[in-house]
Amino acid sequence: MEKLSHAYIVSSASQEAGLARATELAAEILCSGTGKKPCGVCRDCRKVKAGVHPDLGFVRRPLDDKGNKKRDIQVDQIRDMGADAYVLPNEASGKVYIIEEAETMNESAQNAALKLFEEPPAGVHFILCTANPEKLLVTVRSRCAMIRCNSGSEPENREMAELADEYIRLVQNGNNAELTAWCMENERLDARKLPDFLNSVERRLVQELRYSDAKKQIMENIELIDRCIEYQVVNTSVRHIFGLLAVRSLPAKETRKKVD
Repeated sequence: MEKLSHAYIVSSASQEAGLARATELAAEILCSGTGKKPCGVCRDCRKVKAGVHPDLGFVRRPLDDKGNKKRDIQVDQIRDMGADAYVLPNEASGKVYIIEEAETMNESAQNAALKLFEEPPAGVHFILCTANPEKLLVTVRSRCAMIRCNSGSEPENREMAELADEYIRLVQNGNNAELTAWCMENERLDARKLPDFLNSVERRLVQELRYSDAKKQIMENIELIDRCIEYQVVNTSVRHIFGLLAVRSLPAKETRKKVD
């Protein structure tokens, strides 16, 4: 397997769907099978599915003496996770920690997590599940690859998936003139379809991040798409968003090279 990002944010309005996606990603990271990962049949995949893998840890809001969830994930929990992260894995080649309801980490806990994300132990990956990624510190979000998922019941919009494929192809080609022309052609896209297009692009970029050597550029593109998603939530025009994609999708040096 190619090197994965050391930290992810799985954003989902459904806590169950988000946790399921995070667990699937954990299985992919820990999978010891060959070929496509997760293979679903190796020892590691089976143990992740059963919830008994010794190298998969969970951080959750603690319970009070009445069995109710407390308000916050505390800094001591994150410190304990960090200490355990430096212990060698038991069975797999690495370790994964899933932080449920990550937005409930208090500020001290998030800052402790940030230190881990900045200098993660070798072979250790962190997955933050949240319905509200905006409640995480900007510095925390900047260290993580974003994965947005639906409830799991809605299939990907085929038309927007094809449009996302075209955008990814043009970005990979690196021709600024072609990309700009394409963005101008699509700036009248129905605003109701825009979220599906942006989510389809992000899914492809996250997938590409796992196997490509150009990780820095892909992370910059993911951050750009995240910004566009935030803009469309506050009703920024489709034309403005496609204009942003036209001028920010390619690095400045590469853009000058293609235009010259």
